[in-house]
Amino acid sequence: MATSLTNQLENLRTSAARHLTVEKRHVSLLFDRKEAGKLSNETAHRIGVAGLEQMKRIDPVFDTEIENDLFSEERVDFVRSMLDKPANEELNKRIEKLLLELSPYLQHFACQQVLEYLIHTYQVYSFNAETLLLTFLPYHETKVYTRLLRILDFDWSRSKEWQFMQQFLKSETPIPFSSIAKATLSSRHSIISCITEHIKKGVTIVGSNFLEVKHPMLFNFHAKLLLSMFNDPEKVDEMMLAKLIPFIEHGIKSPMKSFRYSAMVVISQFVLTVKLKEGVLNSISKLLITKLRSDTAADALSTLMVVFQQQNVESISKNTLKKLLRHDEDIDVWKYLRELTDRTDTTKFYNVLWKELVAITGDSESEERELAMEVLGSTTEDATLFSADQAANLLKLLLEEAIAGNSFKDNKRIKGNIRSIGLRFAKQFDTVHDELKLKDKKALKKVIKEFELEDVVQMASEFSAIVANVEESEVIEEPSAKVPKLTAEQKAEILANSSEFAKREVFSGDPIKQASKWLEQEKWEKVEWALNEMAKRGDKYFAQKIEDDVEHFIVEIVAIVGVKKVSQVDVSTVKTALAFAPMNPKFVTDLLTKFDDIQGSAPKRAKGPQKSNVVEKKFGADESWEQFNLRVVFVLDLLNARKVIPSSDKVLAAIFALVKQTNSKSDIESSSYQQHLAVNAIRKILENPGKTKIGSSEVDMDCVIETMRSTHNHHLLRDCLRLIVAAAKHTPNSVVKHVMSVFTFMGNGMLRKDNELTLSIVEKTVESLFSTIINSSGQTVLTNQQKTEKLIELARLFAASAVDIPAHRRARIAQAIARAVGAQNASTVVLVLASSFCARWQRSTDAAAQEALKKGSDQDAYDDLAIELLSALNPFEQLSSVLAMCEYVLRLGGDKPPPVSKNPPTKKDLDTLIFDRTAQTLPRIRHFRYVVVTLISRIFANRVLIERLAAYEDDDLLKNALPLGKRLIECSVELDEFANKEANDQDGSDPQAQRYWVAFASRTEVVSEKLRHLLPGGVAARLIADVLQECVSSKKLSYKMCEKVLQLTNIKLGHDGYLFADSGINEKELITLAQALNKFIVAETKSEEKMRMCQNAAYTLKLIAKNLPSQSESQVLADTMQRCVSIVSQYQKLDENLTGNVLLLAGELIRSHNMRSTIHHATSLLKTCLATVQECIARFSKSQFDSAASPASSISGTRNRGQRIRQQSLGGNKFGSDSLLICSLTCIQRVFDQFSTFVVESTGDVIIRYCRLIARFGDPAELLSLNQPSSSNAFQYAGGSQTSGFGHKSGIHHRLSLIRRALITIEVRVLPAHIIKAVGELKTEKKALSALFNLLTGYVESQHQQKPDVLRKSVVQLRRTFVNDIVTPSLRFRSQERQAEQFENVEKLEHTVFNFLVSIASILSEVEFRTIVTELVAWAEPGLDAKSDLPTRLRLISLLHFANDLYAAYNSLALPYFGRILEIAVMVLKKCNATLVAADELLLSGKRGSIEALETNLALTLAIDVISNSARHRDFFTIDRCQLVTDVIVDELVNTKVEGHEKRCADSLVPAIYRIGNADPENFPDVVNKIMLKTRDSRAKIRYRALIVLELLIEKIGDGIQPHLSILLPFLNELIEDENKQVETQCQKVIAALQHKFGETFWSGSSA
Repeated sequence: MATSLTNQLENLRTSAARHLTVEKRHVSLLFDRKEAGKLSNETAHRIGVAGLEQMKRIDPVFDTEIENDLFSEERVDFVRSMLDKPANEELNKRIEKLLLELSPYLQHFACQQVLEYLIHTYQVYSFNAETLLLTFLPYHETKVYTRLLRILDFDWSRSKEWQFMQQFLKSETPIPFSSIAKATLSSRHSIISCITEHIKKGVTIVGSNFLEVKHPMLFNFHAKLLLSMFNDPEKVDEMMLAKLIPFIEHGIKSPMKSFRYSAMVVISQFVLTVKLKEGVLNSISKLLITKLRSDTAADALSTLMVVFQQQNVESISKNTLKKLLRHDEDIDVWKYLRELTDRTDTTKFYNVLWKELVAITGDSESEERELAMEVLGSTTEDATLFSADQAANLLKLLLEEAIAGNSFKDNKRIKGNIRSIGLRFAKQFDTVHDELKLKDKKALKKVIKEFELEDVVQMASEFSAIVANVEESEVIEEPSAKVPKLTAEQKAEILANSSEFAKREVFSGDPIKQASKWLEQEKWEKVEWALNEMAKRGDKYFAQKIEDDVEHFIVEIVAIVGVKKVSQVDVSTVKTALAFAPMNPKFVTDLLTKFDDIQGSAPKRAKGPQKSNVVEKKFGADESWEQFNLRVVFVLDLLNARKVIPSSDKVLAAIFALVKQTNSKSDIESSSYQQHLAVNAIRKILENPGKTKIGSSEVDMDCVIETMRSTHNHHLLRDCLRLIVAAAKHTPNSVVKHVMSVFTFMGNGMLRKDNELTLSIVEKTVESLFSTIINSSGQTVLTNQQKTEKLIELARLFAASAVDIPAHRRARIAQAIARAVGAQNASTVVLVLASSFCARWQRSTDAAAQEALKKGSDQDAYDDLAIELLSALNPFEQLSSVLAMCEYVLRLGGDKPPPVSKNPPTKKDLDTLIFDRTAQTLPRIRHFRYVVVTLISRIFANRVLIERLAAYEDDDLLKNALPLGKRLIECSVELDEFANKEANDQDGSDPQAQRYWVAFASRTEVVSEKLRHLLPGGVAARLIADVLQECVSSKKLSYKMCEKVLQLTNIKLGHDGYLFADSGINEKELITLAQALNKFIVAETKSEEKMRMCQNAAYTLKLIAKNLPSQSESQVLADTMQRCVSIVSQYQKLDENLTGNVLLLAGELIRSHNMRSTIHHATSLLKTCLATVQECIARFSKSQFDSAASPASSISGTRNRGQRIRQQSLGGNKFGSDSLLICSLTCIQRVFDQFSTFVVESTGDVIIRYCRLIARFGDPAELLSLNQPSSSNAFQYAGGSQTSGFGHKSGIHHRLSLIRRALITIEVRVLPAHIIKAVGELKTEKKALSALFNLLTGYVESQHQQKPDVLRKSVVQLRRTFVNDIVTPSLRFRSQERQAEQFENVEKLEHTVFNFLVSIASILSEVEFRTIVTELVAWAEPGLDAKSDLPTRLRLISLLHFANDLYAAYNSLALPYFGRILEIAVMVLKKCNATLVAADELLLSGKRGSIEALETNLALTLAIDVISNSARHRDFFTIDRCQLVTDVIVDELVNTKVEGHEKRCADSLVPAIYRIGNADPENFPDVVNKIMLKTRDSRAKIRYRALIVLELLIEKIGDGIQPHLSILLPFLNELIEDENKQVETQCQKVIAALQHKFGETFWSGSSA
């Protein structure tokens, strides 16, 4: 408990007082403590200036006099603690302004540089601590803010607001907002007060504009903190409200927009969270209304609406309402309110507002009466905005007020508003009227009359009655009137009399004759009657008619209906009537021909007697082109209405002439209908040619193509494409010749603007075209081969122009072809495309670079077509097509022609038709082969294929993919073997061929992998089991096939159990697979193929074991374990990779399955693994390990791919020379994880191997960081091979870290014996011994977290054993390895040993740990006898080293053990002072450069450090102890004979003297005097060293040296003219340092 004196002293501890102490605190934002101690004033100034210059570029606000003054060069050696109070206050203002300007930029490094300067020069971390904390508080979740808090010299315990931050400083973690919010509530909201005051102060210093524009984060944080107070409504009490209301008031009144917005947000949350009293609500409403500002008026009114919606506000104060009525002219309040009414519910607000307005209007003496009347009129004007309840309330309010005597009759606006509201809400008006009538009928009647509402009352009454009747009718159904029933005879009679049939006349006579007569008489209804009669009689009627009569009638109809356009005759009736009329081809030709005076234009007449031409006679040469076009359109319309058009070559010629004629016109669109009819007519003739023979001369394809290119009509385009399909049956060669130009040419018309419609037209045409050409053969039926030959021919023609097809059409055309040719022929088309591309391909040269680029784009076009073509098929058809392509590549063979094929000749012929290798050069053959394989790879990479496969259910996948599966794997193997064979056959004589086959082999490898891995898991699993079973039972399949199957298995099993978990593979099937694989687990030494199979099978079994549920007993897995143990026992005879894979399998079995067989074999397996590890340690040195990869890589570089792959794992990763070591470590780790209690006798051997491997492959400290592997390490391991772990050191480190984790779980009771054994084995191995003690330290720390009580109890019992049998034997290493180059390593070893003891100290009490210290002191004390042997004397170094390490770990808590150790340190200093002690009495001594000299220097340094550490604590370092050490410390100044004296004085002696002075200030002058007496020594070296110590002391003490100047000056006067130049120079340095602190005058005075 603190006394009153303590409190008074604490209050006197100001920032200035703290900086006047002897010890200067080194604080830094950017540097650690050690670096900060070395930071000079000049360097800090340069950092600050650099940061300021950068900040000036960011924000010109920093280019002011204040900043320039604070960063001037005069401030470099500024001492703030010397300022008086007014000067310090002025400086505070400048610094606070600068900090506020910096506050928006804390995360800029330039800002941090400026802060670093302020911290170093102006000690803002102490003088302005709370300002720093508040200014940068919005950045509380950043690391830089945490660093800033950590360096603050702030009394956290005395601060109620901020003491919660102290917990985050210890862990150096960012402060979460939730903690600040919680502290705000617990501190009774004083944190909010601090932040609000800080904002007010900031506005005063830098202005509101700066904070709003550049630091909005401050306001956001303020508002967020206020809102957090409402997270728990139960905690909102009266005290909180009392705190919040002033904040809200200040925010609403603030000139800053940001502050006002913060207050509005808080108000909204406030009213949403709690129910407020009337007084509070009135205050809030008054604030929002009276403090309206133009820039936030709309938002303030929105907030007001929230208040009215969520709270029960019954009134608005009179003054507030007056303020609202007399608002500023630039704020249109009522406009904002109207807009709000459109968006939200304002009913409650208007109800209160209208009530208050009505009250004002009733006060005739009120100055605001007219204004209130005007507002009342404007707010009630738009009745469409009101709800029914709102209208009822308003009507009742106004009418009641009128009844009470407040007459609105003079205000026409309000009268009109009441009327409009009554009309719109008639039901509500009637209800209010009835209610008021009951109260005062007479007064109400008067008001109604005055307001002229009689009609409204009447209408409202009627409306209410109607509504009531409607509602009543919905409930009560009226009885229907009775209708007399009719008999069936009466109904039939009525129906017959009303039918049209009864009214129809009977047609008599010949319809054609009658129609002709009525045409002349223009009786159009009669004409239609006759036409309908013709249609009714049909073809039988026309068969009896004379041809000339029919033709005359048709001509008349064409002339009247078609040319003259008589609208009374329906065209559809004409077409129906004449659909069966006989028309010979010549007559049709005449109808479509124009007759004129030019003889050549008319068709040639036949020889012999001529029949009069009725068409020519009717229309003649005087017919205009317009009339001709009308005639043609009508005739073509008639012809298209017929089922069969009369055909002949002349009819076709005439129609094509019409199409050409239209194409030649400039206005094509106006004649598009005529073109449409003409093209359709041609198509009908081609589809039903009758006896007309149609050839290429009859079908004018050029005309059709030109029409397609120029048309802008979708329908015409479709008609032309249909015509092409119809023509393909008659003239396929001509069609194919012309059709590609259609698909490649964009044209000037519709095709130039492709859209979905035109693309679908083109797509359907291509599909029909291919189907038609392939299947058409006249009368004969084509065989499959003949169809394929035609398809190849057509595909080749298509491929010739395929590259010119626009990119956006390729997909649609390719998909149409796929549908036309079917899945069985899709691969043929793709191969023809590739063949056509390669036929045009030429090797690019430097002279033809542009051509090469063009060919590259051609290949993309062909590839796109091929991929899109196959994409139109279902995924299984795609796989079949790809298989067919792979088989074709295999049949094509290598560079040498394949032998005569045994396949049927037809197959060979078809292969030749696709690509005739006898007609191609070797480069083109190679290119074709490569293009096909590349195309296959791209097909597999197509996402469409993967997505479609993924869409299938498991059952459908199995049903469809299983038949393909085996063939896919076989094909992948054949492709690999084909590529490897060709690559291996290259003898190097042709480098180009060798490069080609290497590239081809890599490409086929990609294809092969995709062929295998594309199979879904379920298919793969069943396929794998079938293949392996067949391989084991019948021996038919090659090991290559098995290897590929296993590779597929590993890939599927390796993806997080995908094969087992998601594809329906059950446990039984995996066990069956394991049973088949067991037969490959044999100790093979001769056959390379069998060795590879054993490795691969072991890896696959490992994955199966990993994915299987834990097995308590499994005969198959037991057999696997037996085979593993049998194989690894012969490891010296076997391949290392084979042994490694088997060890991994055994380890996985142990890890995943707790079976009797695994427990039974664990011990023997562990011994074998330990033996292999020991052999690896003995065989490999670190240098050999690091260089092991070099020769392997150089050798593999000369091999071809076929040989290289054998040195790789299943994943394709190369094995390293550390494979067996990593696998052995993995197995050891698995055994220890599962069965550590069963193999406890081997624990010592495991520890020894572990320590030796740590010594060889990595620093122990590095391994500690791997104790819990990071995500990146885990990723590397998952992706590594089955035997290489991480590869090289990282893999070994990972396994060692896992073994370490297993070792630190061993029971403490069984550990000492194994540790003692390890110490005995490793006592001569420094690094291994260090690793052992690192392991022990980790063990203690881990056990202390998990079982602290058990550990403490065991350590108390074993503490003497630890010291005598483990620690002290390890410390003998110093006396055994006495070599200069090993000196530092010995120190590191001792450090790890003492870390172990320090970890023990953390779990023992002071009394319990004292036993350990006493044992160590007793072990070292004999060394104080100068006559003892050297190893005994060297123990003193170890003891002093231990003392300093213990202090470094526990600081003052270590002092209770320092009593005797401090005395020993003093004795060491005395007995090692070679200047004062005789040589035969020295404890340690030696010549310079010798190991003895290094040991002596270390002993002295450690002894001084022990004294220095002790002197830090006054309670321990009493006056007696101070006197004990003073003389020996000062005498060390003369100990120049021991090596390292100058460094020892600077680094150790000066801090020790400084701390002794702090511990005993009264005797410090005596210490200074003793030091200065050494400057009078006759030896210049001693005088020089004393001056060095003095200079460093002055620098460390600072201004505190001033009281001792009287002691220093006489001695310095003597030394200023010393005979030794070096001494004189050093003296001048000391004087210069004093002048720098106290001015130049002090020395002049002293000289005088």
